[in-house]
Amino acid sequence: TNVMDGLRLVSKNSDALVFFFLVFVIGTSSGCIENFAYVRVREVGGTGNNMGILRLVSSLAGAPMFWFSGPMTEALGNDVVLVLSLLAYVARFLNYAWMKHPYHALPAEALRGITFALFWSSGSMYAHKISPPGMKATMLLTMNAMYGGLGQSLGAIIGGKMQTNFGTAKTFIYSGIFDICFVGALVVYLLTRSDRAFT
Repeated sequence: TNVMDGLRLVSKNSDALVFFFLVFVIGTSSGCIENFAYVRVREVGGTGNNMGILRLVSSLAGAPMFWFSGPMTEALGNDVVLVLSLLAYVARFLNYAWMKHPYHALPAEALRGITFALFWSSGSMYAHKISPPGMKATMLLTMNAMYGGLGQSLGAIIGGKMQTNFGTAKTFIYSGIFDICFVGALVVYLLTRSDRAFT
C-alpha cells in the first residue's frame, strides 16, 4: 500500500483517530508526570536513595505485566485497558499531589510499571491490527510518535510552565482533572458505539 493511500484509509477510521489522540493524551500525561514526579518527591523530603527505591518498585511491578498483558487485554478488551491506563494516570497525579512522605509515592510508582506495560502492549496490538497492508511498522511508528514524540514533549513543556506558575502539587491536580474529563468524553464515545471500539 502506498503510504499516503494508507494514511488516508486510516484517517477515515474514527476509532483509529480516537485511538491515536488517546495515545497522544497519555503521552502528554506521561511527559508531565515523568519529568516532575521526583521533583515532587524532593519537595516532601525525598533523597536520591528514596528515588532509587521508588524506581525499583516501578520496574518490578511492570516487568511481569508485559508477560500477562496479552491475556489481560484479551479478557478485558483494548478499550477497557486503554481507559484504565488513563485512569491510572489520574490516580498517580493525585497520589503525587497529596503525598506527605517520599514513600507515599509507592502506589503511584507501582501503577506506573503496571499500566505502562498494559497500555503499550494493548496499544501496539491495536495499531498492528488497523495497519493497512505493508504499513505495520508505519502505524507503530505513528503510535510511538504520538506518545513519545509529540505527547511527552508537549507534556514536559506544559508541565514546566504550570509548575513554574502553580507549583508541582497543583500542576498534578490540574493534570488529573484534565485527564478525568477526557476519560469522561472517551467513555461517552465508547457508549455511543453499537459495538466494541479498539477491537
